Amino acid sequence: MQISTSEFLLGSLNDMMNQQQNVNTLNAEIATGQSLLDASSNPAGAAEALNAANAISQYTYDQSNAQAATQSLQNGVSALQQVTNLLNSLQQTALQAADTTTTTTSRASLVQTAQSALQQLVQLANVQGANGQYLFSGTNSDIVPYSVLPNGQVVFNGDAGTNQIQIGPSLSVPSSMSGSGVFTNIPAGVGGVTVSAGAGNAGQGYAVVGGVTNISQLASARLAGTQYEISFAAGPGGGGLTYTVASGAGAPGSSGFQASSGIVASGSFTAGSDLTFGGIDVRVSGNPAAGDSFDVGTGATTSMFQTVQDLITALQTTPSTGVNAQVQQQVENVIANLTAAQTSALSAQASYGSSLAEIQSVQGQVQSLNVTAQAELSSVQSANLPEVMANYSESITALQASQLAFAKVQGLSLFNYIHA
Repeated sequence: MQISTSEFLLGSLNDMMNQQQNVNTLNAEIATGQSLLDASSNPAGAAEALNAANAISQYTYDQSNAQAATQSLQNGVSALQQVTNLLNSLQQTALQAADTTTTTTSRASLVQTAQSALQQLVQLANVQGANGQYLFSGTNSDIVPYSVLPNGQVVFNGDAGTNQIQIGPSLSVPSSMSGSGVFTNIPAGVGGVTVSAGAGNAGQGYAVVGGVTNISQLASARLAGTQYEISFAAGPGGGGLTYTVASGAGAPGSSGFQASSGIVASGSFTAGSDLTFGGIDVRVSGNPAAGDSFDVGTGATTSMFQTVQDLITALQTTPSTGVNAQVQQQVENVIANLTAAQTSALSAQASYGSSLAEIQSVQGQVQSLNVTAQAELSSVQSANLPEVMANYSESITALQASQLAFAKVQGLSLFNYIHA
C-alpha cells in the first residue's frame, strides 16, 4: 500500500484541525463554565436542559404570581378589616339612635357620622389590588365595582364571578372576589328573616326576630316565597289583644297575598311575648294597638349601603309620640342588618385568609421544586472545570506535538537524501 505525500499531509492536517477544534471547545467550556455549548454535541443533554429551563421559567412565573396575589389579597383583608371596624362603629351609632333621649343636635351629628361612614364604605368596596385591579368586581376587575347614582343609590357594576391566578403546577387561587354577597345581596335580618312595621301602626309596639326554631320548615317557606302578616285585634269584650298570623306568597297586604293566605297561628297577646310560627320566633315588645300589623319576610336580602342609608333615615326622624315605635322598629332592623353585614365581611375576610395560607404553603413547595430544577440544569450544563482544564492541557500538548511533527515531515523530500 502506497501513501502519497499529499495524502499523508492531508491526514496530518485533518488530525491537527480536529485537535484544534477540541482545544477550542475546551477553551470555550473554561471561559463559560458550561459543558453544553450546543445541542448538536449532546442532543439528549440539550433536551434535558430545555425541560429543566422550562420548568424553572414556570416556577419563576408561579412565584411572581403568588407574590402579586399575596399583595392583592392582603389589600383585600385590610379593606375588609376596616369594613368590620366601620360596622362596629355604626352599631354604636344605631344604639344611640334608639335612645329617645338623644337630643336633636346629637342626632344631627350622628347623621353626619353615618353619612361619612357610607362614603368610606363605598371607598373600601372599590379598593384596588397591587396590580390596579379592583378586588370586588368579580371577573370585571377593570370596572369600578360600586358607583353612587344621583339619587344616592349605590349600584353594583361587577359580576358574580372570581378571577383565578396560578400559583403552582395545576393550582390556582382566587385573586379577586365578587362584591355581590359581600357588600350586597346579604341575607337581611336573621338569616333572611325580617320584620317591618305596618305603615298605619298607631301603637307603641315593635318586633324583632328572636331566631329560627325549625330550619327545614323555614327553608320550605323560603323556597315557596312564603311571607307572613301578624295582625292585632281587640280581645273579647275589649279586654287585651289577640293576634293572628296569616301566611301567603307575595307581599303581605297585596291581592296575591290575601288570595293565598292561611291562618298559621293565633291567640291572646301579651306584651314582650314570643310568637312562634313557620319555624320562626318573633318577639313583639311594647304595646301594639288594635289594627297594628307586622310583615315577616323569609328570604329578604339587603346591602351594607342600604343598611347605612336606613340608619341615616332613622336618625333624621325625630322621635315623638306616635312615631317612637316606628323609629324603634327601623333601628332594630338596622341593628340586625348590621350584624348580618358583619358576618358577611368576616366570612369574606376568612376566605381571603384561606387563600393567603394556601399561597404560603404552596410557595414553599414551588421554591423547593425550583431549586431542584436549577440543580438539574446545572448538572447538565455546568462544566467540571478541574477535569476540563486537565483535558485542555493534554490537548494543547498533543496539538503542539502534532504541529511539530507535521512541520518536520513537511520539510522532508527525496532531495534531502540526494543532497546528503
